[in-house]
Formats: sequence, structure tokens, C-alpha cells
Amino acid sequence: MKIIHLILSDVYAGMEQYVNELIVQQEKECNIVLICTENISKKFKNKNIVSIKDYSRNSPIGLFRIYSLIKQQKANLIHTHGSKTASIVNILKKFLNIKHVASAHGIKKKDKPFLKADRLVCASINVQKSIKRNSIVVNNWYSPILPEKINKTPEYVIAVGRLEKVKGFDLLIKSWIKVQARLMIIGSGNEFKKLNDLIGSLGLDNKIKIIDEVSQEELIKYYQKASMMVISSRKEGGPRVALEALKLEIPVISTSVGHMPEILPQELLAIPDDLDSLRNLVESYVDNLSYKQDSIFEYIQEEFSLEKKTQQIMDVYKELLVSE
Repeated sequence: MKIIHLILSDVYAGMEQYVNELIVQQEKECNIVLICTENISKKFKNKNIVSIKDYSRNSPIGLFRIYSLIKQQKANLIHTHGSKTASIVNILKKFLNIKHVASAHGIKKKDKPFLKADRLVCASINVQKSIKRNSIVVNNWYSPILPEKINKTPEYVIAVGRLEKVKGFDLLIKSWIKVQARLMIIGSGNEFKKLNDLIGSLGLDNKIKIIDEVSQEELIKYYQKASMMVISSRKEGGPRVALEALKLEIPVISTSVGHMPEILPQELLAIPDDLDSLRNLVESYVDNLSYKQDSIFEYIQEEFSLEKKTQQIMDVYKELLVSE
């Protein structure tokens, strides 16, 4: 089986990391070709990478270039990631004899690009609900470089993610006023100064600290000292960091985003973008987590590995190709 993955991002972030790990795993049993932009090509680890300029989805030159690359590969199937690549392949499929699997990694306001793919893979039930067509849910996985176990010496609560409004760190900071535990927010982004100013204005400098620019390897050191993780996102495709924490047996509470309603019981979930709901959740559980999560830890370990999720995606490919 020969598979093309198509991803045309400007920057290497969560979706790109997902593709990177997926294709390295798939190479163990398939011939994999990655077509991506020059900006991110050096980040990928698979053997066969074809890089192109970052054309717009309506560029005639770009469409012809991508068409030529796909045709040259003589692949059985193309797997697109995101709306842009799905739209491009929808146009080109009129001239190509190739099956199309599209992945939707986040909740979509406009679902048109995903309606014509032969199969649609959604990152969560919430993503699936945002797109009005039949689809298959294959959740994200925890990082394959995580250790099996860590020596934990809990010192503080952690929150991990890009410092952007969508992650809801402003709400998390505002919800922390009555909480005794220390909070480490780990991430970088446009809201670094704004969030630090908010911490200062609320007099929380002694309880909340933002840690900027942390590698995956360094993050594991923070996991070792984490008593809990809090997800405060307004919207999410995942979040993957919650899977990592649970895999390492760190308790998690969260807003009801991404795949979290499929993992956590209702009492450990807050309404997204609702300060009162998040504050009530944080004040109820952070200083005294009374809900045992051992069964959740075991569930994540068994069901959210890279190997398990890759096999689910491979099953989508095989079913599609057999149905020709």
C-alpha cells in the first residue's frame, strides 16, 4: 500500500506533530510519501518527503504543482490534514484516480471541505458533531517518547499549552484566587505579557508562574512535580497534554472540550468559556481531589497509544480500498 500525506501548514505545531508521528509509525508497514511546505519539511522524520512552496488553495500554479506531484507518486490513497488540503484534493480528484481520506483535527465552523472526501476521520466526538456527514472518530494519542513511569514528587498543579486566548488561561488565573496550591502555566505565545499582567493585578504572583519555551524533554521534568493538570481551553481538538498526564498517572480536570467528555466523568468537567463553572471546578478539586482516577489511567494506557490509533487509521484505509 502506498499512501500520500498532504499537509500545507506555515508552522510546525500540534497537527504537524500528529502527522509526523503517524507517518513514522505507518512506514513500518506501508510506503509513505509526505507532501508538505518548505517551511516545515525539515521537522519531519519519515524517509520520503516532497516539499513545495506554500501556495494558496486557489492558486492555479499551486494546484497544478500539487496535481503533478500526486500523479507522479502513483499512490493508492491520499490522506489530507486540515481544511486547506481537503479543499485542494476535492478539486484535483476530478483528474486523479485516487482515494481520499480527510482528517479534521478541530471543530469546524465551515464543513464544506470535508463533505466530498471518501472517508472522514475526526479527532473527537465534538469535532465529529461539527461536520454534518458520516465519519470515523480516531482520537489523538499520548506522545510516544513518554517514559513508562516517572518518579513523582508533587509540588504544584500544571497547565500546558500555547499562550493564546483559545486555551483559556485568563479564566484559569481568575479562578485561582481562593486556591491554595501553586500553579505552573507552561507554554509560549502572544498572551505571555497579558497573562503575567493579569497575575500581578490579582495579586497572585506568589501562587502562579508562567514558564516559557519548554521542550518535550523538559516538560517531563514538570510532569514529575505535578500533583494535577488543569485544562481550561475554550475550544480544543484534543488536548494531547491531558492524555500525556493521564498516561503518567497525573490526575486531570478539564473544560468539556475535544475528547475530554469521552474520558472524564461529568463532575470533573467545566463548561467551556464560563468563568463561574471553571472556578467551581477548580475550587472543588484542586486542593483536595477526592475522585480517584486509577481506572482512567488504565484506560488511557490501553486505548490511546500511537500503535493503537495508527491501527485504527490503517483499518480505515484498508476498508476503503477493499470497497473499490
